[in-house]
This record gives sequence, C-alpha cells and structure tokens, in this order.
Amino acid sequence: MNSNSPAAGAFPRSQESSGAFSTAERAERGSVRAWQVLLFLAIAVRLLTLPLIPLTDHTEARYAEIARLMAQFGDWISPHITPQEVFWAKPPLSTWSQALLMRWLGVNEWSGRLAAWLWSLMALGCFHWMLRGSVSQAHRLAMLAALMLCPMFFICAGAVMTDATLSACVLLVQAAWWRVLAAGSADRRRQRRAGRILALGLGLALLTKGPAAAVLALLPVLMHAAWRRHWAAVKLVLRDPVAWIIWMAVGLPWYVAAELKTPGFIQYFVLGEHVMRFIQPGWKGDRYGFAHAEPLGMIWAFTLVSALPWVLMAAVRWPWLRWKQGRGAAAAVLRQAVGSELASYALCITLAPLLLFSAAGNIIMTYSMTALPGMVILAFGLWPARSLQGYRVAAGAGAVLALMAWLFVAKVPAVSERSSDKVLIQAYERACGPRACGLRYEDKPPYSAFFYTQGRLYDGIRAEAGAPTFVVRSKAKIPNAERDTLACNKDACLLPSSELASPAASPLPSTTLKPN
Repeated sequence: MNSNSPAAGAFPRSQESSGAFSTAERAERGSVRAWQVLLFLAIAVRLLTLPLIPLTDHTEARYAEIARLMAQFGDWISPHITPQEVFWAKPPLSTWSQALLMRWLGVNEWSGRLAAWLWSLMALGCFHWMLRGSVSQAHRLAMLAALMLCPMFFICAGAVMTDATLSACVLLVQAAWWRVLAAGSADRRRQRRAGRILALGLGLALLTKGPAAAVLALLPVLMHAAWRRHWAAVKLVLRDPVAWIIWMAVGLPWYVAAELKTPGFIQYFVLGEHVMRFIQPGWKGDRYGFAHAEPLGMIWAFTLVSALPWVLMAAVRWPWLRWKQGRGAAAAVLRQAVGSELASYALCITLAPLLLFSAAGNIIMTYSMTALPGMVILAFGLWPARSLQGYRVAAGAGAVLALMAWLFVAKVPAVSERSSDKVLIQAYERACGPRACGLRYEDKPPYSAFFYTQGRLYDGIRAEAGAPTFVVRSKAKIPNAERDTLACNKDACLLPSSELASPAASPLPSTTLKPN
C-alpha cells in the first residue's frame, strides 16, 4: 500500500469501543441519550405524518398512480403512467416497493409513502455503518439526527418519489467504499466483502435512476481515490469477479427484459433522460412532463437550502473558531473529530453532485439529496465531542424537529390540499352518498384524480338512472356569480351538473391490461 493509504490511526476507533476512553464514554452518556431520543422522534414524526398530507400533483400523485397501476395489473416489468402508456422515465425499484406495499396495506397515502420512509431508514442505516468506528458515538448519533432533519431529506422520507430510494442506494455504495478503506490492506476478506456490498449498491442504484445514479454513487469514490491515492483499494474491488457478477445480476436483467417487452426503451431512457435532459435547457423530448430551465449553477443554492440549518451552523462555526483560536483552528478541530480521511471523503461526497449538475439547467431541488451526508459530516465535525456532550447543540436540533413537526401537522396539509384533487373527490363522494353518481372533468384530469378514484376515471364514471352527475371545471371558466361549487382547489372546482343519468364525458380508451 502506498504512503497515502489509510493506516492505523487514520480511522480512529470510536470511544465506546475502547476501554481507554471509559471515563469519556461515561461523560457523554447523557448527550448520547439525548441524540438517540431526538433521532427516534424525528423518524417517528415523519412516520406519523405520512397520511396527513394529500398526494399532490404533478410529481407525487403521478408516481403514486404508476405504483397503483402496477399493484392493480401486476405488470412488474413495465411501469405504466396510464393503463395504455408505459413509463420509460425511471427504472422500477422505487415503484416496486410502493406497489408491493399498496398490495399488502391497501391503496392510500400511507402505503404509497411508507416505501420512502423505509428507504430513508436504510439510508440512515448505511450512514451509521459508514461512521461506526470512525467517529465518537455522540458524533455519530448527532450526524444521523442532523441528516434526518435536513429539510430535503425529511421531505423525501415521506414522499412518493424516487429520491429516498436513490439516496439509500447511493449511500450504500459510498458507505461500502469507506468500509473498504477502513478494513485496510491487512484484512483482504473484509475489504472484498465491503467491495461486494458496493457492487450490490451499484446494481440497486441502476434500478433506481439508471446511469445517472451510478455516476452519483461512484463520482465521490473516484474523486477521493484520486485525491488520497487509494488506487490499490480501487483495483482490489475491480479485480473481484464476484463483485462484477453481483452488479450485473442485480442491475442488468430488468433492462434487458424492459427492452424486449417495449422496444425503444433504452434509446429513450439513456439518450433522452440522461443526456438531452441535462445539456439542453427546456428539453422538448420529455414524454411525461415538462423540462425545467433553471439558471446554471442553481444546484448550489438548492443544496444550501436543503442542508439548512446545518450549513448555517458551519458557516458561523468556522470563522468563530478562527477568531477564537487562530488560523487553522477549524481544520484542526475537524481532523480531531472525524479524521483527515473522513473529512476529505465528506468533501468529495458534498462536491460531486454540485460539480456534476453545475452546468445543467434541467434540474430540481431533490438533486441535492446525495450531497447532504457529506455536508452533515463537515458541519458536525467542527464540533469536538465535548461540545456535543452539552445540551445546546441538541436543543437547537430539537427546535428544528419541533418546527418540522409543526409545519407537517399544522401547515403543509392545508397547503397541499390546494395542489391535489383529493378534496374534490371527497366532496363528490359526500354529495353522492350511496348512489352511483356521475363524475366528469371538462379538462384532462390530473394524476391525483385518477389515484383517488382508484382508476375509475379511465373508463368514465357514469351515473345510474336518476342519480346526479357532478362536473369538475377550471376556476377560470366559473363566473364570479356562480356560488354552487361544492369544493375547490387552486385550479378547479366541483359543481353539480344539470345532467341526470347521462354518460360522462368521453372516457379514455378501455384498458389494455388485465388484473392478475
């Protein structure tokens, strides 16, 4: 191994694993309990808020409807965005988990969002595995709680999207790389085992967002290997045939099956979704939505907001240490708390998505997710273990949790109702009662309407004889004098129609899929 490879002492043992630090361990027990409670409460709050928020259009309701269709029709190879149209924009790992939970627990917000919560638990588990033995127990628990309380991580931990799945798979790859280094050249068996877990994570990442996920996972690894000269460890992983078999067995069979079942998938997915989407602002080839045209470099702003308030904590702490202790004090505290190797790796994890997406205009805020673990390590590495033994930092994190809980219980549900048709469908069901009433949309229904009607809108919802029909009309088409609306969101209102037992507006073509 070269002179820059990790050696004994490069990966400090955690205090709880060393008898020499028993006094320090006893001193930090109180703070450890505080961080444990905070982490548990943050996870529990997110779990309990899953059913409180309606599925919002377009993103969350769209992915929920894709999962509902998969659960209904049992097509586990080709996700469908409607019963007739396949969804080529994403691989199915996230949809598989959502659809399975819908089959087991019923079709609702709880089952749709529970998958993201479970994937986020996996991400926290990977982060714990990565940090174990390299930082103190207080640092590890504080970093886990802080990651959970990053606004973007907290949101994605209960959202029907692919980002929680992506974060977990990418973090599995990056944690495995750290364990390869931590094992050291003296323990080839542990190194190979960690390398094979890396290959597993890479295969899962390909099933989450395709080649982009592989790049997000591997770029920090390669940056760190180049910077710290860990090429021997890279060669060890690359020369392991079992790792290649694991990666190919996990990541490739679905791509082959999807192309054989729906020819043209790979061309659209690889060229369109992974090249044109990022290099051409306002890309017109998106089959399933619309392209975003953000200013170049916007990923930096997205990441700073996604890492609040920890990025502000670091921004204040760094100059304060320099002012109080002199030049180089912050770097010294960081090296003492997490070690130079972990600090450099955390910097690579932070910078990789920022560099990757700086020249991309078609991005959204969730693209910052994979930078958050690195930012948390750097932010809390500026605090020595004895600082975390007090309650000021934990109390500040507790205030962040209280704010999150208040927002997701008292504010977010009401705001989300305005971007969902759930309130319209519920009003229709209340007004209709036990009868089979009609329902028609004057414009194309959004995804939440299909989800909350369990797909009945695809064939049209007709009224039985003598039963009323209700209509959903755009707010722009409703005169100010018309006051008989039953419910409204920000775009449309539900009104009673003058029609009785009339067929609904022209339904979508009959389904081409048949339930299992």
